Amino acid sequence: MQLSHSFSSLKLYENCPLRYQQQRILKAVVDKGGEASQHGERVHKYLEERLTGVSPLPDELEPLEGAIAALDRLSAKGVLMVEQELTLNAELKPTGWWDSDAWLRSKLDVLVVRGDKAYNLDWKTGKRRPDYSQLELFALQVFAHYPEVQRVTSAFIWIRDVATDKETYTRDDAPKLWENLLAKVRRIEQSVATDNWPARPSGLCNYCPCKPTCQYAR
Repeated sequence: MQLSHSFSSLKLYENCPLRYQQQRILKAVVDKGGEASQHGERVHKYLEERLTGVSPLPDELEPLEGAIAALDRLSAKGVLMVEQELTLNAELKPTGWWDSDAWLRSKLDVLVVRGDKAYNLDWKTGKRRPDYSQLELFALQVFAHYPEVQRVTSAFIWIRDVATDKETYTRDDAPKLWENLLAKVRRIEQSVATDNWPARPSGLCNYCPCKPTCQYAR
């Protein structure tokens, strides 16, 4: 079985292998999202339209104009890209998002490439709970797709708090970052090989599409 991966799918398995199986392997359930995810999609669209010059930000997002101004300064001597789709095959080589060999997909909300440096921003509309493995994955994608880039600064922009969490990675960090990411992939492959999908009950059960039928749901 050829599986494709993303930060969200890796996180899904980490949170609950059983849900991963039901949702991604058997496709027995569909996560339709909720009000929070719909709000996040709207906010991302507003920010995309602001950065591409289509329309100004609504009043509720006006506090983010400072971040927009900083991006304008960064991209003055570089290239700014919005909703950039970066995909690798299993040999860790760039490929197309919908190509048959697509193995690892990432969509970067904002990417600025400026010579041998790159800056990646990810807009967050939820509670401030940074998971730096997402920033690591995005940095790996940038290194793989832009061989001239030697340093990536990745950041979460927390819209509710108007706050930032960031980390900087160099190309020398990439082997260790790949080691960590591939270990997660191997755990999924092991579950596929053994058909072993343990439940991991938690507070997330209340939002899980498997809850109506899951005997382990809290």
